[in-house]
Amino acid sequence: MLHLLDEVLEAHLRTTVPLDRAIDVSFAVPDREWSSGLARPTISAYLWDIKRDDKRNVGGVELVDRGPTKMRRLVSPRVRVSYFLSVFTGDQRDEHVLLGRLLQGVMKSREISQDIIPVGLTTPGSRIELAIGASEGNIARDFWSGVDGKYRPGLDLQIILPVDTGLGIEAGPPTTGVDIRTSDQRQPTRNSQRVRSYIEEGPKADTNVSDENSQAGDAT
Repeated sequence: MLHLLDEVLEAHLRTTVPLDRAIDVSFAVPDREWSSGLARPTISAYLWDIKRDDKRNVGGVELVDRGPTKMRRLVSPRVRVSYFLSVFTGDQRDEHVLLGRLLQGVMKSREISQDIIPVGLTTPGSRIELAIGASEGNIARDFWSGVDGKYRPGLDLQIILPVDTGLGIEAGPPTTGVDIRTSDQRQPTRNSQRVRSYIEEGPKADTNVSDENSQAGDAT
């Protein structure tokens, strides 16, 4: 799943920033050994944190398509995946220019286009949202102290998406009728009566009314 999210993020950045093929996007750990081997301008997109997004999680049951059938399941849990985006070019001014373009591109849209979301990443049709981290503390300082030790500015890009757990049960056919059983509370020994009430289809009923009106007009 997460390797698909990496691919989606790169495709999104190349489209929205935009980034040409002369600029690489890497998901490796941006330590000194890695950066010393770079030959071209590179954007580091390192996945460093995954949390359950309790603010966006909701209860309830949803109906989803599973090929020719429909599945009934609990609403998919949502997670917040954090990438730290930084720029490596060998020249500080070039890094600031590219980082500024990266910031503008990320702020253009609050979600990823459905056109680039592959099958298997999340529930079909679900939104994948984007946000710049606004948590307390210095994310960049804490990040680099654990990775490289050399401070470098960057963006805490957070991606919020539902996780398709694959759980659920096959949904039954649509309801065509309702059975109601009643009883007389004043006479408990009295036999209950069973009433069957069919669910009428709206469009069909409207068609009948139109036909009747048409026939009445013809008769007149």
